[in-house]
Amino acid sequence: MNVKHLALVVILLAGLLLAGPLLADRPTTATAQPEVLAPYRIAVSRGSPGDIWSTDANGGDPRQITNTPDESETDPAYSPDGTRIAFNRSFGDGSDVIVANADGSDERFLRFGRHPSWSPDGSMIALIAGGVIRVIRVSDGVELTTIPRPRHLIGQDEQPTWSPTGDVIAFGRRTGILSPPHVQPYVVGASTSGTGTFTTTATVRTPFVPARPEIMFLLDTTFSMDGPVGSVRTNIGKVMERIATAEPEALFGIATYQDASDGEDPVDGAPRYKLVQNLTTRDVLQTVLDNPENLPIGDGGDLPEDWFNALHRLARDRDPLTGGYVTFSEDEGVTRIIVLAGDAASHNSPDTCNTTWYPKCPSATPYWTEKEITSDLTDRGIHLVGVPVARDPSYEEKLDSRLQVTRLAAATDGVLVDGYEPDQIVAGIEQGITRLPVTVTPEATCPPGVSVQFTPPTARAAGDTDVTFTETVTLGEAPTSRAAVDLECQVRFRFDGKEPAERYEQFIDISLAGAALPTVVVNANAAPSPDRAPVPVTFTATATDATDATGAPLTPSCDATSGALFPVGLTTVTCTVTDSAGRTGRASSVITVYVPERGETDDIWLARLDGTDVAQQINLSYSFATPCARRDTSPAWSPDGNRLVYRHGDVLCVADATGANATPITPGGEPPDEPAWSPDGALIAFSMSDADEFRRVWTVPPGGGTPARLISFTEEDVDRPAFQRLPDLVLTGSVSPAAVPFGGTTSVRLRVTNRGLAPAQTTDLALTVPAGLRVDAVTTTAGTCTTTGCALGRLAPNQTAEIRVAVTGIAAGQQVFRAALPPDVNPADNRVDVPVTVAEEIRPPANPGSLSMAVALLPQEGYVGGDDLVLSFRVRNGAPVPMTDVRVVTSLPPQLLPVTSVAGCAVDGATCPIGTLAPGQEAEVRVTLPAKAAVDSTAGGSVLGTGPDSNAADNTAATPVLVRQPEITVDPGIGPTGFVPRATGKSFPPGATVKLAWTLGISSTPGEVVVRADGTFDTQFLVFHNDRIGPRQLEATPVAGPLFGAVRSEDFLVVPRTLQPPDFATRE
Repeated sequence: MNVKHLALVVILLAGLLLAGPLLADRPTTATAQPEVLAPYRIAVSRGSPGDIWSTDANGGDPRQITNTPDESETDPAYSPDGTRIAFNRSFGDGSDVIVANADGSDERFLRFGRHPSWSPDGSMIALIAGGVIRVIRVSDGVELTTIPRPRHLIGQDEQPTWSPTGDVIAFGRRTGILSPPHVQPYVVGASTSGTGTFTTTATVRTPFVPARPEIMFLLDTTFSMDGPVGSVRTNIGKVMERIATAEPEALFGIATYQDASDGEDPVDGAPRYKLVQNLTTRDVLQTVLDNPENLPIGDGGDLPEDWFNALHRLARDRDPLTGGYVTFSEDEGVTRIIVLAGDAASHNSPDTCNTTWYPKCPSATPYWTEKEITSDLTDRGIHLVGVPVARDPSYEEKLDSRLQVTRLAAATDGVLVDGYEPDQIVAGIEQGITRLPVTVTPEATCPPGVSVQFTPPTARAAGDTDVTFTETVTLGEAPTSRAAVDLECQVRFRFDGKEPAERYEQFIDISLAGAALPTVVVNANAAPSPDRAPVPVTFTATATDATDATGAPLTPSCDATSGALFPVGLTTVTCTVTDSAGRTGRASSVITVYVPERGETDDIWLARLDGTDVAQQINLSYSFATPCARRDTSPAWSPDGNRLVYRHGDVLCVADATGANATPITPGGEPPDEPAWSPDGALIAFSMSDADEFRRVWTVPPGGGTPARLISFTEEDVDRPAFQRLPDLVLTGSVSPAAVPFGGTTSVRLRVTNRGLAPAQTTDLALTVPAGLRVDAVTTTAGTCTTTGCALGRLAPNQTAEIRVAVTGIAAGQQVFRAALPPDVNPADNRVDVPVTVAEEIRPPANPGSLSMAVALLPQEGYVGGDDLVLSFRVRNGAPVPMTDVRVVTSLPPQLLPVTSVAGCAVDGATCPIGTLAPGQEAEVRVTLPAKAAVDSTAGGSVLGTGPDSNAADNTAATPVLVRQPEITVDPGIGPTGFVPRATGKSFPPGATVKLAWTLGISSTPGEVVVRADGTFDTQFLVFHNDRIGPRQLEATPVAGPLFGAVRSEDFLVVPRTLQPPDFATRE
């Protein structure tokens, strides 16, 4: 968290800290201070055709970054360190990604594409090119990897955004077509040498419906079929729906037949044969079936009927106007099917019709021969499906009682199903259609030098049946520079020589290995997940020893478990094996889990990376809860990588990175778009149209609320906000001791802290030393320093450089030591003045003829554990002759002994031998006392010597010594978690900044308080909810001002929270 800019917000939200006391201490009139800006700028695309501009955190200080009137720049994205910007430049139908300095200078083409997103280390950019996410190295534009779309989905990806952790890329995926996997294994991953060979398999479940079927239902509508006809009318719609789902181009029609003895209309041939509805869509046919008058029931004459005539008419009738066939198209890619449902055989020549008994017979010999019907059907490529209606065994007549259907089905590659009860006739119809035999032919498309041999070459099986092929993959001689990504064989399966409506395909990915490395093959299956939950999926792995002539098998180990649960998406499985010589082979394949749903979708996906390899892709939208589920685009990460914001329809939603806790944060209505999370995590920016219909940039808190307009330009669109992280250097200074004797030394302490969100690439600190101070030494924890400045180098966010400047006071009075940094986003805290008070030079009384002494103490007031106290004794010989054996005898507070150091004195500071002083000569000695105890006393001494001394009274001097002991009190001494006790302090250095913190548990940050002029403070300090139970103390340490030792309060007891107020909880 950005402590500098967010601390006050935290304090106010917690309802606890220092705002009250601080405000109370301020004077009633104050000079307005510059507004503190968050350390970032916001880039946008402005106007049409579009240039990149940026503003400060409040939407002010607009700066133009690009200026190309004839081209459009959009999609700005700053590097994590804020020094560079990438953006999209469009021209005509193309677009390029450009990289430049953050101010727009030094442009460089990266590659064609759009939607750039930087990796956290700034070395790579993810972008969209060709509808696919590609990862590009920034330094040279080399493509490192791609995030492939799942092979079962047809669509495009958009708007990648790299997570702060660097191992996940979130992106939007628009899917237009689902082509569900039909082959197992769906993806084969193999690693072998450039001339290696390996085997795998492909199991295909034949389609339960032939390709592009044209299905004509042919029903017996004689009296005995009344029940089955009704069942067809009621239930055939569900069968047609299933068929149309599998084959969207399927067409359906219906015709009826009776016997020649029932007569035939000269126009439509009814009731002997009637084309009730020619081939059409299932919806149209269902409308026809819904009207029972369209399928009238007739007599039927004797037991056999005349469905031969119906077959002939369906195959041979022509349109008198066009000359074309009435029924069934002549397209090569369709499958023509007649489904014959009845309970009686057909008359066939040489059968006769008794015109005396049946006067409606068209003639005495109206029937076709079986040979003619066979020719009719085979010439047109029509498959016959026979569906007998089961009757009581005593009923001798059946649909295939003459074996006509058996022979015709065999001749037409059709099928005869077992008899079905009248109310189950629709099930028989569906079984017959789905059991039509089909010839399966695999075809492989491979790179040059790679071949696949199939065993068997083709297979024939009924519909909805598994067929397995053994595949032998062989690599011939190939250039060694051939890229592994190019070694993909695509195996496709044709049925009866036709392409099915949905592709039946398998993918064999081959990576080249060293000549002696083991060959490894990973066969990964695909599985549906109708409820979008993880499902068990199996895979197999095999390996062979490349150096063994027989290809001895090896046992590989994998980084996943076959049959384990896998999420919706793609998961890479890698298997390795080591041969007896210690050589290791490795291959990877992809587990596919898909949702069998149709229609267009917009979802948020996550691609998990292992280096530059894609380890997994998952559909995160499936984890979002209503009202934030599906229709999801434009993801953006929170700075900590734990949450995502994304567009859902006409609102923005925020969800955990796991997909949990998805919640709308905007009210809806005008749709927001292109959200971007501020780098301090405090707000989310997005574009949305204003009431004037121009797009503006708005903000909303991550927890939701009413959007606030942030960036707008008059009558120009503004969109696609992107945040530039900035450094924000804060310079503070102090001196200890702040007052020194003339000629005394002190240490100026400077702290340069980067409170911003990006590294400060170069940190130069200028030092201005007043004439009254002499620099003795400069030390730094970063970079290098001279007496005039420091080159501190790169400072990362929250990194601090400490500089200490040792100075000696050489002129009395207040000396101002100045330090300054170049101005940044908040220039008010980039310079500091540190006053150092140099005391007047100590001068003993100028009494003629006398040995005299003066004494001074700095600082005049100290604090236990703080700066040492320096006692200076200055002696003068006012006599006209030399004084010998001159010495100072000190009188020191015993509480501050032993002394810290001496200058010109014995190590214990008790005596200070000076020796001989010439007439008018002066000398100075010093004793340094530690501020280790509270003292309110005096210190001094006497000067002694041999020689004339006219005034003994000026041989002795003393000065007050005051060392205070700061104290801190917490009241009350007990409270529950979530309680805010009162903290008071006294005897602290006036004006000092003090940091408060619990010795155990969690402390508020920054937890600082400024001491009043009387040395006291009064504030509150939070005990966090769910914090540790038990005793603790509140500790105070110095931040700025005179030093003191850490001070702790008496024990404060934290107890579990109760329903009682804190004062009740403390009563006895």
